Amino acid sequence: MQNEDFKPHFLTTGVGSLPHTNSEEALDLIWRTFPSAPHWPQLPCRGAESSFIVQFLNVLFETGVIADLKSPKFQVEASDWAERMTEFYTLYLGAIEGDEQALERFGFSVQGGEGFEVFCRSLERFGTRDAVLLKGQLSGPLTVGMQIMDINKRSSYYNDSLRDMLVKTLALHAEWQTKRLRQFGLPVLMSIDDPGMFAFGAATHVTITREQLIEELNVIAEGILSQGGIPGVHVCAGMDWTLVFDSKVQVVNFDAYDYMQSMLASAEPLNRFLARGGILSWGIVPTNPIAWEENVQSLRLNLEEKIQELVKRGVEESLLRQRSMLTPSCGTGALPRELAEHIYKFAYEIGGLEGLV
Repeated sequence: MQNEDFKPHFLTTGVGSLPHTNSEEALDLIWRTFPSAPHWPQLPCRGAESSFIVQFLNVLFETGVIADLKSPKFQVEASDWAERMTEFYTLYLGAIEGDEQALERFGFSVQGGEGFEVFCRSLERFGTRDAVLLKGQLSGPLTVGMQIMDINKRSSYYNDSLRDMLVKTLALHAEWQTKRLRQFGLPVLMSIDDPGMFAFGAATHVTITREQLIEELNVIAEGILSQGGIPGVHVCAGMDWTLVFDSKVQVVNFDAYDYMQSMLASAEPLNRFLARGGILSWGIVPTNPIAWEENVQSLRLNLEEKIQELVKRGVEESLLRQRSMLTPSCGTGALPRELAEHIYKFAYEIGGLEGLV
């Protein structure tokens, strides 16, 4: 595993999304609360192009493989479907062979990338300031594939050829985004946000295999690693975490506030993950109105109790503390702005408390 020497010691960052529509205001909040590990602001309230499902798929819309931003569908009925697929795969092959212009096509649309570009312009103008790490994010293939339909109004994830295009698109977007952020000279954590992975093993999703999910994670992780980035995964629900531990992912971000039990069930493989250089990112600040009922000390106590629960199950405490990060439990893009800002402030204050390491 790369980045074994990176020990975050409860470095704090965000999951990605914020409810703001003004990217400068969102970025100001990020720099104030996460100055050591800022992320670019993902702003779903700015419109369909900035939504979680389509934001990272611009090349598929430009080539006509997918249409309709608000209700995206693969255009397999189009009379020129073969030509659209050919254009996509030509760009894909060019990008993986080193064509910079082809790789650029896997970036954002102008509107969809507003938050990302504002972040980059800020770094160009003011430098990285006190940051020790930069964070980016993108949606994961299972969640995206379950939401985008095929010709029969069936989730495109279940169609091998359509899923292949989604995974390849996300992998090259991750590579492109990591490359852009790496130019600022700091480590880059690129998180694959795939909440749909909680469904693995459920009776309603019996055709989803462990091997397939790991392979898809690895394809995207390899794109990140190829640019010197740190691949991560965020899932804001309980799941079989060994699936992620067995992939090339190096940072696991989970909802520690509501779904600690699923991580406790994976204590032994977690310890092995940490020992080989993995990082556990605790989503300890709830991203719902219960955050108003908490305070910094109650959340700090909550975190400490959960650390000790893992230690009791065999996780090496010093290793766990060295290789932990903190985040809110999920993105805040669907929350009222006042609550989102309250959550970010909480995360900042918890991360600033001494004694965690």
